Amino acid sequence: MQLNDKKRKLIEFLAEKNILVTPEFLRELSSTKDPAKISDLINKQITASESEKEVKNEGTVNIIFSYNEPPAKISAQNFINHFNSRYTSMKKILQQREQLNNIISINKIKTKTEKDKTAIIGLVYSKEDTKNGIMLTLEDPTGNIKVFFGKSKLELYSRAKDIVLDDVIGITGSVGKNIIFANDVIFPDIPVTKEIKKSPIEEYAVFLSDIHVGSKKFLEEDFKKFINWIRGDIGSEKQKSIASKVRYVFIIGDTVDGISIYPSQKEELQIMTFKEQYKKLAEYLKLIPSNIKIIISPGQHDIVPLAEPQFPLPKEYCKELYELPNLVFVSNPAMVNIASREGFSGFDVLIYHGDSYSHYADVVESIRVQKQNISERAEYVMRLLLQKRHLSPTYDASPHVPTENDYMFIDRIPDLFISGDVHRSAVFNYKNGITGILSSCFQSKTSFQDKVGHVPDPGRVPIINLKTRDVKVLNFSTGE
Repeated sequence: MQLNDKKRKLIEFLAEKNILVTPEFLRELSSTKDPAKISDLINKQITASESEKEVKNEGTVNIIFSYNEPPAKISAQNFINHFNSRYTSMKKILQQREQLNNIISINKIKTKTEKDKTAIIGLVYSKEDTKNGIMLTLEDPTGNIKVFFGKSKLELYSRAKDIVLDDVIGITGSVGKNIIFANDVIFPDIPVTKEIKKSPIEEYAVFLSDIHVGSKKFLEEDFKKFINWIRGDIGSEKQKSIASKVRYVFIIGDTVDGISIYPSQKEELQIMTFKEQYKKLAEYLKLIPSNIKIIISPGQHDIVPLAEPQFPLPKEYCKELYELPNLVFVSNPAMVNIASREGFSGFDVLIYHGDSYSHYADVVESIRVQKQNISERAEYVMRLLLQKRHLSPTYDASPHVPTENDYMFIDRIPDLFISGDVHRSAVFNYKNGITGILSSCFQSKTSFQDKVGHVPDPGRVPIINLKTRDVKVLNFSTGE
């Protein structure tokens, strides 16, 4: 292979710029003298080099929030501080609404005369259906007052039905005797985004949840099919190309089936200890290419306390998982930022397994009437909770730790809101800027799910193209 000095210098220049120089390129370069063809060769090599860099590129993950406070003795003061924290945080948001520019504290309502207009912000202490409408008791740090929504104002009455206990809301209305007659209710909500955020390059994030390794109902063949796809071992050329550009895999809780989580579970277990279940999970996850970041959070079946927020998976039970260099452990809930690079801020991803969803799917009438199957209502619950800026506003909707700060409060507006728990997939858009994603599962129906009315649709895996924000649901179900 003969190369003149100019061509040698060209190769040295390309190498300095980290542009891939292949044997094929050298052979073609040595056999051509046409400057135009040499230029075409260089452009072709630059394109190939950039593609190679993209394939080898690793995902970037920055943890914005992950709960890891040391356990502490709980007192009445913890509950007071918890709800004060929630009220203060929500009030800051609500005060920015034009309708609530002139709010007053509840204890000053008594200085008003009847039929005066007023505006307050309060936490819902009680809610009662009456013959003529809905009666709330709202409280703030200064006192409490009744607020009435009459059936005559049909649209407002309908919205009031979606108010739940422990909501923090804004009210405008007319003053009565120890009561406010509501004219409007204002939720903290998410503002409408004018332009949806998109990555400058094509890369993908994949969303798994409820794998339930250790259960006899674990769909191992379906999960192996997913592993084989993400490794590029199966699928069409287009599917393999997409798999090669996956940079993130989220596992949103219930990674294993756990022990003694529900009655009769023992009869449905294949692996009888947490440690062995996590060891088996690690065997699968180590097969995922190491340039893919795996972000893993717990759920009710994992070996963490049931009360939310839940700690990240503990190393003492998950030693083999912690040995994998591409795993990122976060709490439930958590928020991480992915795909940031020079000139692009990346995507904020709100992670919540979804233990509270069944409660709201059942008690909120506008959601309860949407679907007969409770599992299919979770999408509507996620929308509701974004409106309320809280993952579980009613304190007893799910087991809860009265932390000093309310970590279930949605302070930072996410780009992606991802969940699991209900064993069915769904995708939606909220206020133009938030992509909501529910992942499915890799477990067939258990006796407990049958009892509570969950109808799983396993093997469905949502995947998002971060450049276009398009979401597709891949089907890895091989049938039972």
